[in-house]
Amino acid sequence: MCYGVDGAAGVSGLQSQRSAADCKRRVRRRRVMRGGLSAVRLAQLAREASEMRKSQTAERVTRIDELVASAADSGGDTDRFYWTLVYDMEMAPSTTGRAMLLEHQIVPVPPQDLAADDDLHDELWTVVEALAASGVFILNSDHLCDRDLYARLYYRILDEPTRCLPPETEASEFIDCLHPMDLDDCGMGKKLVDRQQGGQESDESVRGPGIRGPFNPRSLADRDRWMPRPRA
Repeated sequence: MCYGVDGAAGVSGLQSQRSAADCKRRVRRRRVMRGGLSAVRLAQLAREASEMRKSQTAERVTRIDELVASAADSGGDTDRFYWTLVYDMEMAPSTTGRAMLLEHQIVPVPPQDLAADDDLHDELWTVVEALAASGVFILNSDHLCDRDLYARLYYRILDEPTRCLPPETEASEFIDCLHPMDLDDCGMGKKLVDRQQGGQESDESVRGPGIRGPFNPRSLADRDRWMPRPRA
């Protein structure tokens, strides 16, 4: 994952479609969740995850106060924004996307259990919106169809360590979904580059109902411009 301040600095050329606060109010599944956890147990785990986040947020404030006070004692720079960035980039505890999803009572369904394209599309955007509500945003996904993007999230990205930051801070985390191997001659990323250079439009780029992005079950996508972005 990469790190950006105020969101816009790390998302060149992309327009903010919805704020993280907007996403947070709307994060939900649009179908019955499948899995082994009872609703009571899931709610308990979500409360524990939220309490852990609150504790880490309180610790963050204390540590930043200490950095500012130490700088004042030594006659250094006491700008709180500067020391906030120092803490967030160098000292913040780590978490994972999967842990963030749990705060929203979301345990992602394995891709192999989502045979229907519309079910997978719903699960993908549930994950995307929940991550955005937690201050984590996805970049460069248009070369992946819904199924490939969800598999990449489920099997790799959601378990990668990321900084644990309050979603309302000036800084945000960004997930770049474009892997170097995607740009090989036979890779989907290479096809995306060729499409853009040739001025071709993506197939099946139909905007889904409600606030969800376009439905791209098996083809190159046109979803990045619909992705949640930090408040400008």
